[in-house]
Amino acid sequence: MTTGGVILPFIDDIMTDRNTQIHVAAIAFFLIVFPAYFAFAASNTEPYTISGGPVGDYSVTGTYSYHQIGDGSQYVNDGDTVNVMVNSDAAGDEIDGKNIVGVRATLTFTDDESQNGLGCAAAQPEQDDDVSGKMMHSGLEETSPTLSGESVTLEWHNSSIIGTTVSNMSESDIMMMLDGMGIGLGEHSLDISVSVNTGGGLGCQTTDDGEEVAYTIELISLEYDIDMVEVEPEEPAE
Repeated sequence: MTTGGVILPFIDDIMTDRNTQIHVAAIAFFLIVFPAYFAFAASNTEPYTISGGPVGDYSVTGTYSYHQIGDGSQYVNDGDTVNVMVNSDAAGDEIDGKNIVGVRATLTFTDDESQNGLGCAAAQPEQDDDVSGKMMHSGLEETSPTLSGESVTLEWHNSSIIGTTVSNMSESDIMMMLDGMGIGLGEHSLDISVSVNTGGGLGCQTTDDGEEVAYTIELISLEYDIDMVEVEPEEPAE
């Protein structure tokens, strides 16, 4: 009964009092317009990722540079591994302000197997040895068999998106994939391993104790550009 006693006079005021009518109309206006406005604004705002920035399609380009921090040569006996330690300090001021995203070691060698004997003309020819490199830095490592002149490369960025257009990502998301985050400074370790393969045969003596392996170790830096790709809206079908 109390509720009805409050509502009925209020309804009478709406019917007869102009000020009450204006207040009710204003309240109704805001109740209708505000939700519609916020819905419209939300529909016209580009989506954002947690890391920030508008989500969309981005063209990613980049240029790599290489900065030598060590070179030399080591004789590695059959079945052995030789370790080489270098430091980024060897690059000096050359890497100041650079975005260091990897390190590589290029190995070069020539098989020194020799064969002697009357049967060598018909024997199995000299065989290339198996040489592999293992790069290590800051708890990361990469091992790869190499032919002479090839490199073993250790990376800590997503090189696969360079030269491509990525979708459904923000600029800051892409930067996180390409930023070296300060990794690369300090000591780097290279293991060189050799496993000898020999030819020869009956009447053909083979000598191959190992391999002389030359190495060059370089830091890898990356400069990149990220450009948003504007997608033209599709024309409505007739």
